[in-house]
Amino acid sequence: MNDLIKKYRINELSPEDLSVLRGNANAMDNQDLENLILDDWLHEEIDTSSVDDKLLQKIKGKIDQEVKPESNRFSPILRWTQLAAAVLLPVFVVLSFYLYHENTALLSNEIVVETGLGERASVTLPDGSIASLNSESRLVYLPKDYNKKERNIHFGGEGYFQVKHDMNIPFLIDAQGLQVKVLGTKFNLLVRKTDRTAELALEEGRVSLLSTHTNKQVILNKNQKAILDYATGNITVIYDEHIKDISAWRRGDMVFRNTPLSQVIRTIEENYNVRIRIESEVYLNDPFTSTLPVTNLNEVLEVLEHSYHLKAVINGKEIFLK
Repeated sequence: MNDLIKKYRINELSPEDLSVLRGNANAMDNQDLENLILDDWLHEEIDTSSVDDKLLQKIKGKIDQEVKPESNRFSPILRWTQLAAAVLLPVFVVLSFYLYHENTALLSNEIVVETGLGERASVTLPDGSIASLNSESRLVYLPKDYNKKERNIHFGGEGYFQVKHDMNIPFLIDAQGLQVKVLGTKFNLLVRKTDRTAELALEEGRVSLLSTHTNKQVILNKNQKAILDYATGNITVIYDEHIKDISAWRRGDMVFRNTPLSQVIRTIEENYNVRIRIESEVYLNDPFTSTLPVTNLNEVLEVLEHSYHLKAVINGKEIFLK
């Protein structure tokens, strides 16, 4: 904390340092914070080179004229304290301006959370809502506007959202070809540019899904899934009693129920950043039911080998099933 205060005083705080300093200061009670700053004032050398000598002497002279100590014993301490305050005043004026400038800059910048292949991340938004990002996903929001009239984010990829309930400030997601509007709920959203469709699976609450291509809007209830066709803008809503299987990636699983093997292979490729080829394409339409891990490729390949009597040959990022 002392190092951060020193950086703050000499105008060398980075935006990251500023965030840490602000968090530490907010976590302290007023008395502890006062003692910390007082100790810093009393024991740290202050650079007064930027203060004009004539102005400093003028301020000191006025202080000397105004101060009428009752005891000579305490007058040097009192004078030193007042002189220190006069010296520190311009320094802290400059630092206050810097703090204001940095806060404004931080609020003006977009906050971006992005995951690469095989990566996952979780972010708590300013209103307390939580977004969990799956592999190759991107979330963007603007702090200065978020949680004012709306809670607006831009999103691409796959994510699981736990939205704090607020009737007055709707939560909006803008994504490719669609907009999601909620007040408080839990849902999984899959929207990738490389896919032909986008999917929203609702676990709790209600959400509205708007196709920006056709302006068609649907309302989803618990355990419903909406599928948006990018080409036509049409939205299909179905009931799924196993709706939580879709967000199983958050628990470290990939759950498949009568899923075509071709789709299973594509999901494995995306999760592990590999390319899988299969010798006999006759298997690609076979329904596959199983739960596979998202962090153990060898176990995944063993399941495929035993299920289809195949042998996996690994060559770097290439996997051949024959």
